[in-house]
Amino acid sequence: MIEAKIIALLEALRPRALDRREIATQLNLRGGERKQVTRILLQLEKSGQIQQKRGRYRLVPRPEPERDLEGIFSLAAQGYGFVRFDDNQTEDLFIPARHVDTAMDGDRVRVRLRASARDSRPYGRIVEILHRAHQRLIGSYRLRGQRAEVWPLDKKLGAAVQVGLGAKINPGDLVEVEIEDFPHGEFAARGRISEVLGAANDPQVDIETVIRQQDLPHKFSSAALREAELLAQEVDPQEVSKRVDLRELSLVTIDGETAKDFDDAVALRKDADNYRLWVCIADVSQYVTIGSSLDQDARERGTSVYFPGFCLPMLPEALSNGICSLNPQQDRLVMAAELLFDPTGRPLETKFYPAVMCSRARLTYTQVAEALDHPQQTELDSELVAQLQAMNELAQSLTAMRQARGSLDLDIPEVEVLLDEQGKPVGLHKAERNQAHRLIEEFMLAANEAVARFLTNKHWPLLYRIHAAPDPLKLQELQQLAAECGLGLVLGKQPQFALQQLLVDAAERPEARLINQQLLRSLQQACYTPENQGHFGLAADHYCHFTSPIRRYPDLVVHHILKLALTGQAKSAGYSFAELESLGQECSTKERRAMQAERDLVELRRCQIMAGKIGVEAEGVISSVAEFGFFVELDEMFVEGLVPLRSLTDDFYHFDPTTLSLLGQRRRRRFCIGMRVRVRVKQVELWRRRIDFELLEVAENVR
Repeated sequence: MIEAKIIALLEALRPRALDRREIATQLNLRGGERKQVTRILLQLEKSGQIQQKRGRYRLVPRPEPERDLEGIFSLAAQGYGFVRFDDNQTEDLFIPARHVDTAMDGDRVRVRLRASARDSRPYGRIVEILHRAHQRLIGSYRLRGQRAEVWPLDKKLGAAVQVGLGAKINPGDLVEVEIEDFPHGEFAARGRISEVLGAANDPQVDIETVIRQQDLPHKFSSAALREAELLAQEVDPQEVSKRVDLRELSLVTIDGETAKDFDDAVALRKDADNYRLWVCIADVSQYVTIGSSLDQDARERGTSVYFPGFCLPMLPEALSNGICSLNPQQDRLVMAAELLFDPTGRPLETKFYPAVMCSRARLTYTQVAEALDHPQQTELDSELVAQLQAMNELAQSLTAMRQARGSLDLDIPEVEVLLDEQGKPVGLHKAERNQAHRLIEEFMLAANEAVARFLTNKHWPLLYRIHAAPDPLKLQELQQLAAECGLGLVLGKQPQFALQQLLVDAAERPEARLINQQLLRSLQQACYTPENQGHFGLAADHYCHFTSPIRRYPDLVVHHILKLALTGQAKSAGYSFAELESLGQECSTKERRAMQAERDLVELRRCQIMAGKIGVEAEGVISSVAEFGFFVELDEMFVEGLVPLRSLTDDFYHFDPTTLSLLGQRRRRRFCIGMRVRVRVKQVELWRRRIDFELLEVAENVR
């Protein structure tokens, strides 16, 4: 039979496809047999034995044998999801909505691999939840007849959780729910309300929500609070007698207007043509001993977290704003770095020692900048102004030294959220960095480098702050952006200098912010490790964090190590390499957790501001392009939003990864990074922290 011959032929040539004429020729069909081929092929296709595409036929692919795999489930807002596998090599597996079962975003699942009968594409069906990622969730309390339920704020966490009626809970209040029974089959999840956070429109509730969603430790242990209460509020005179007395120095703190914890103070004297700089850092290690309850709580937090108008501190307030804070006109214990530099900023001499100091003044960046720009008009006394001017001279020399070795100075102004008296966001403000910021940054960098170099030379294991070289693929994207902006970027054996020149070339151009942001995305994330790999961004061979022990745990660790090194103790008294390796990973993870929480709340505040601007039109620049659309950063509002691909209805656009642009198939219209556009605020989704724009017009020739 001809049917059997066709099946045998396609089986032999699997997976190759043949057209009708090729099939007839391969089977040597003649006359009437040849005329039957079209009818037979149609019958075989209808019976599901063969497939036809563009006039070519092949056997339906054999279904792959079902097998089970494990991975982490990610749920999309539309109800379907993907499973990411542990090897990071296997492509993510698509899970249709009907096969998600009761999995929640982040759950570890076992998935059964299948192939689509229509096109043989693989997909998965979740067959078992191996580990639940969420034991608790934050949601909105609602009444439904005689029942109560909590709808998760994060819609990726699924449907409502049934809870008991709360006597003092108002509908719409945000609550934290502890899940007791996860959903299974047709049965909804059940849980109990563990805490009522408050009204959904309360700014403080927003903060509490982010703290819990990011799983930030937010309550000090009773043991740590007891230790903090027992600490003296004044410096112990016996301890003072053991230290170098720096109370006669004109030491000052320089911080932002809203700062409350002051962990660094500086002073400078001209020593002939040289500069003698003192960087004094709060001696937190005097009060937080290794293994104490305060130490354990600080380690668990890893860092202070700074939200608009609120701080979640690493240490209790009795320390962070009290005995450890270098408050003006109060004696404080410090670890001092005394550094001697020549006029070019080259270090000549370094000393470290425990000391006692008394801050002469609490200065702000604004005060110092004004004193440097207008020394005749400042309220500061002439002696202090002269010291600030000498500090500025040294800071400029240190900057020049860093730049000469290839250090990168990214200039991305921070956008601050402006709050009203109730803490509600009312606007955004671009905070400019002035020379006072740069001055303090240079001195802190110099002290951090000096400590790392000193401990390295003494062969003491420590936690370095390292920064690896950037990913070459990311640099290619930066090159593409630079080319789009009419700037050249030729990367050689020392890419720091090429990147540095790019920043200089872009400094006065409209695209400067875009270039700086893309360069930042190109760089790898800095982290903590006992293995010294240098710091690419600073072009430093030795670098650690030493200058902020009130708010960063790695700095506190370095203080403990420095004290041991200065007292000549055996290295066995310090941390082992393995302990530091574990600590480094821990601190790096907690730093990223804090950064994500800070970013999350800032994005929420931006969205809350933009929620009141639906329909407003504004101009901006395309900041990035992806397969699903392009992001626009508005000129005056300092927010970024998405123009979704689906909203571009004038053509069919596809993403070109080589030019990082969207290109229309028919009209060849192109949307690329750096292009100026005018948009309208279309939609704001608070839970997703997402702002959608509608494209109005394009200034295609503007870059």
